[in-house]
Amino acid sequence: MGRRNARSNAKKQRKENAIAAQLHLSSVISDASMPMLVRKNAAKHLVKTSSRNRLPLPVSQRHWICRKCTSLLIPGTNSRVRIRDGQRILTCLNCGQIRRHGGGPKSHRRNRDE
Repeated sequence: MGRRNARSNAKKQRKENAIAAQLHLSSVISDASMPMLVRKNAAKHLVKTSSRNRLPLPVSQRHWICRKCTSLLIPGTNSRVRIRDGQRILTCLNCGQIRRHGGGPKSHRRNRDE
């Protein structure tokens, strides 16, 4: 086996390990029976692992982790959720970061002139 193949295999193995770590951390975050401190640390490690390995955050966890302070957003505890004109507005109460999800009332309408 040449040097190039060994590097390629090592790269694939690192990526597989990172994906496995992401799956484990996202299962810890979504498990409500875990202590809150463990879930918050898992969120921080998930963001760190994803950025270090250039992987996107899992879709199931993407909306519930603050992009600014990497804290776990729990509605009513450390985040505020408002719905205005069909758009979900999520505010982190730790750092004040605001995220808007959904396009609002006119985003899915098509042009009526057609």
